[in-house]
Amino acid sequence: MALTADQQDLVDAIDRVLAADVEIEAAWLGGSLGRGAGDAFSDVDVVALVASGRPAETGLRYLREVAAIAEPALVNVLYGGRILSVVATDWRRFDISFIEPGELARFDAARLLPLFNKGVRTPRRSEATPYRTTPQAVLALVNEFLRVLGLLVVGLGREEYLLGLTGAEILRRLTIDLMLEETGVGPVERGGALRRNPLLTQGQRRELEALAPVVADRAGIIAANTELAAIFLPRARRLADQIGMAWPMVLEEATRRHLRERLGLVID
Repeated sequence: MALTADQQDLVDAIDRVLAADVEIEAAWLGGSLGRGAGDAFSDVDVVALVASGRPAETGLRYLREVAAIAEPALVNVLYGGRILSVVATDWRRFDISFIEPGELARFDAARLLPLFNKGVRTPRRSEATPYRTTPQAVLALVNEFLRVLGLLVVGLGREEYLLGLTGAEILRRLTIDLMLEETGVGPVERGGALRRNPLLTQGQRRELEALAPVVADRAGIIAANTELAAIFLPRARRLADQIGMAWPMVLEEATRRHLRERLGLVID
């Protein structure tokens, strides 16, 4: 999609300021907008190549000079200055990632839009290949789901029902991640954490939207964990069978036994 007027103004300002900097050799629009998957709510992500090879120092300098791009309300400094994440006073959002030449290899030109380039160095363009999940990726999700599910005993035993809300949300997130693995949506295509609707199938969304609201009491936390397990575990087993993944039977049986003996809870 085309950038909104606000997004384009922000891109133009970043382009103008970085291009005038003798330490910045090139810059590209990245993120969801750079790969053509953004919308009117997407932030602006820019990758800036620092010719001197001192990206953190350059980023910290821009911490003082970011107002030349937009008046900041908040600036988060990440990785020692290599990334500046900015919220402007008008709530436009942008990130600038400062990289050194040796890091170009980890970027794909097919997912970037050039803003300017004073030299010849540029990321290579990779062949687009469909994402396919792996046994390792799915097993990591299953192990974590079962681990968090087993911690239900701890939360209920301590009557930490507010933390139980957090546990249920972790299980929900893992369920969404499993669904994305199931439909071949890779980590790069997922983008930021604030956009999932276009990536889920209608059937997947219906299952998640039908979940009851989570109530911060014993019965509510148990119900949320049970509902999510009823979605996650059968899906994970089917996917494991399809990709030849060895199911973590010992962990699953231990978790089911733990829940049954300590809570009288049987997970279908």
